[in-house]
Amino acid sequence: MSGLRKVALAVLFFLLLAAGLVAWKMILPKPQSSFASLQPAPDFTLNDQDGNPFTLSSLRGSRVVLVFYRGYW
Repeated sequence: MSGLRKVALAVLFFLLLAAGLVAWKMILPKPQSSFASLQPAPDFTLNDQDGNPFTLSSLRGSRVVLVFYRGYW
């Protein structure tokens, strides 16, 4: 393969890579965070997997991650 052809392929590769990164940036949604409000989460009580009531305030003072599932499996 000639040197000019290698350079042309390298330039094409980098142009396609740059176009892909720009498209990726435009397609992906902007992350949304509730940390900006700096407000504590409202207290709630729900039943856990065993049917026992669980209250969020029982975990006050520890780190908590809430995961919401959109479906039921």
